[in-house]
Amino acid sequence: MCYNVDIMKKILIILVAIIITTSLLFAFAGCGESFSKNSIMSQINNNLGWHEGGIETCVYDVTKDGVKVGEYTSIMQSLFNQNVEIATSSESNKPKLNNFTGYKFTSKISAELDGKTFVKETESYASHRLEPKLSYTKTVEAGKTVEIVTSYEEKKSNVTFINDGKIASDSAKYSKSAFVVDNSFLYQFARATTLSASVSIVVPNYNAGANSTQNASYTCSYASASNIVLANKFVIKRSFSQTIASGDSGEANSGAVSVGTADKSGDINTSDADASGNVTVTYPHTLTSSIPVTKCTFTTAKTFPASGSISCMIASVDMKMQGDSRFASRVVARFQEGNIIYNLTSVKYTL
Repeated sequence: MCYNVDIMKKILIILVAIIITTSLLFAFAGCGESFSKNSIMSQINNNLGWHEGGIETCVYDVTKDGVKVGEYTSIMQSLFNQNVEIATSSESNKPKLNNFTGYKFTSKISAELDGKTFVKETESYASHRLEPKLSYTKTVEAGKTVEIVTSYEEKKSNVTFINDGKIASDSAKYSKSAFVVDNSFLYQFARATTLSASVSIVVPNYNAGANSTQNASYTCSYASASNIVLANKFVIKRSFSQTIASGDSGEANSGAVSVGTADKSGDINTSDADASGNVTVTYPHTLTSSIPVTKCTFTTAKTFPASGSISCMIASVDMKMQGDSRFASRVVARFQEGNIIYNLTSVKYTL
């Protein structure tokens, strides 16, 4: 009987240890953030949910070796129960989505690279949890036009290539648990996570010359970064305070605000005058070209979309243009593909 009691005590101790260990594992997973497919989707909803129902337009200068070579425009908008159709050059290949609800991403770059005109347009559709549904890319370089259409099934991407009117197709498989991101909105995905740990994603890669596709794994790594300086000034949601000295009359010089530093939109608070007649004015927003950011770097064994580093800088504060009424959140302020850098020049968010 005593032997059985000892056994029961040992079993109880083991069970308690298992319960404690399991609880700690869950606690640590919560602190470190588990980046499962479902948790990523939850983060996306939290971080891009503000955007539903609106249109965000970002314009960038395209530079190579410090010289402007073109312009890039990126647009994100929400669609609700809409029928969409992608207009390709082929009458037999015009893919559709019926009753689509989610994000529509479009972009266009026009640049002079190595003495040649390069134009690329993209149009893609993803659910509000950023699950890709359909995408289209059209590239015109040195007079040659290549179109790529990608549709997505649960575990496969189907690709159609249209090379100067000639049509070919290919497909690539991925696991059901994979988080797939179409490369046309790669940087939009980067801004949608919580920016605190690495995330593994699957991205379709294309070899248009061979009419082939391959799904490759990428790691998105996030790191804190200092401010970046852009050519234009933006209004950011960061308060700015200034003490205004009193004049000879003992009253504050109201015109002493630093030009280009304080933005006068929002609720402005003015303190009572101190013994010398000085007052402190606090503005809720700051006008600046120095933007605080977080950096996201994409790494893979493949070379995509250009040789060298692939990264983007995501604004860690809400921002807008001076005179606009609405702020945009987590804006991609800069991204880099090899030796080509895209610097934000304007952002506009409308409902």
